[in-house]
Amino acid sequence: MRILFATAEVSPIAKTGGLGDVCGSLPKALAKLGHEVVVFMPFYRQAREWFSKNAAELVLAHPSTPISWANWSADAAFLRATLPGTDIPLILVANEYFFDREHIYSPRMDGVDDNFERFTFFTRAIIRGCELLGITPDIVHAHDWHTALLPVYLHSGLRGSDNFRNARSVYTIHNLNYQGITSAIRFPILGLHERYWAPDALEHFRDLNLMKGAIIFADQVTTVSPNYAREIQTSEHGAGLDGVLRLLSPKLSGILNGIDVDEWNPATDELLDANFEAGKLHGKSVSKRMLAKEAGLKAKPKTPLLAVISRLVDQKGFQLLIPVLERLLAAGAQAIILGSGEPQYEHAFSQIAAAHSDSCYAHIGFDNALAHRIYAGADILLMPSIYEPCGLNQMYALRYGTVPVVRWTGGLADTVVPFDGTNKSTATGFGFASMSSADLYATTWIAMLNYKDTRVWKTLQANGMAQDFSWERSAREYEVVYGRA
Repeated sequence: MRILFATAEVSPIAKTGGLGDVCGSLPKALAKLGHEVVVFMPFYRQAREWFSKNAAELVLAHPSTPISWANWSADAAFLRATLPGTDIPLILVANEYFFDREHIYSPRMDGVDDNFERFTFFTRAIIRGCELLGITPDIVHAHDWHTALLPVYLHSGLRGSDNFRNARSVYTIHNLNYQGITSAIRFPILGLHERYWAPDALEHFRDLNLMKGAIIFADQVTTVSPNYAREIQTSEHGAGLDGVLRLLSPKLSGILNGIDVDEWNPATDELLDANFEAGKLHGKSVSKRMLAKEAGLKAKPKTPLLAVISRLVDQKGFQLLIPVLERLLAAGAQAIILGSGEPQYEHAFSQIAAAHSDSCYAHIGFDNALAHRIYAGADILLMPSIYEPCGLNQMYALRYGTVPVVRWTGGLADTVVPFDGTNKSTATGFGFASMSSADLYATTWIAMLNYKDTRVWKTLQANGMAQDFSWERSAREYEVVYGRA
């Protein structure tokens, strides 16, 4: 099949989270299965800097040309590269006004949030780019709200064009809480017939909702874990779209994200102080000792080292962790925090680290190499997420022999088997269900107690390291969805 990926982010070129990881890895796995894949993304300032820094080839595929729709017209140039380490075509849509900004989702210089207009333009540019470059996809795979208009445009008449005559659409929800909702007055910008302004189309409680439109008009809809697909059909997790998702559930699938098992491999990871693999964990002990030294902590082989690697936002459940972190340190743990996000969490973790500098270290910001070293050197990863569509950090941790403590939600429930004292042969971590600091503390304390039992702990590590989170597994499930589309 010829598959077009339309995405706002591609790792490692420009990303803010899991969306970029998926769209940087899944195309590779699909290509290995014999499919022809082409990926479209915006040519952000961050992308330009990445290509310059890495001296990666980037050529002009088509010079600047007007993209016209409704009462709009904006110019786009198309640049051609390849996904890093592959020969998969990567087409970048260039427009300085829309995409040359400080951050991927930065507002205009006057502070106005124009992301709706930016990604409407990007979607129209993808369509025009296919026409100009001779791309004729069988499957148009759109991701999150940024490219949600593609299934809508296919439904509204785009299949009448030669390039999209045989195209079918698959739409993936990465995070239901970000739906591309905006004022109804912007509907004319889309260039759609007025029949698409209706409750069974893009109108949603008198607002314009791009994700709702994609869910309704896509031939197939997926999300990033089986449990999340079930959760978003409930009023608690449906973010206002649970009714639509229940109605259209026959075309909804949950496919667990994968990880790049070549990049995330403790046996070959060049960013580690020492490599290791299942059954030969001496290198993990070395990694723990070197990590403690790097963080200014005293190396204590028999003391459990807790880790947090995350965006520091409400979704990740740090309102549960911060009230009990000092108690965990007092109970005999050390901790390392890596992340950035909301100021209150950055400040709280920094304060705790300053008050307990002998047992806690906080690095505010993000450092990919340090993240690898933390996964390798830590004993326990804490992920008390309020909701988690899939989550990748717990998969990285399991692969590196670091045992996760998770709140049992979304993809965390699909990837971590909690140890209950009777399931040592299958358990991979520890879990709790309630949104309670007390339960987070108790579960982490139980994990710390089990850390003292070497035989149990080594079994949990071995179980986790044996899990298959490769993209090849996920790609075969996407093949089935493409076939249904």
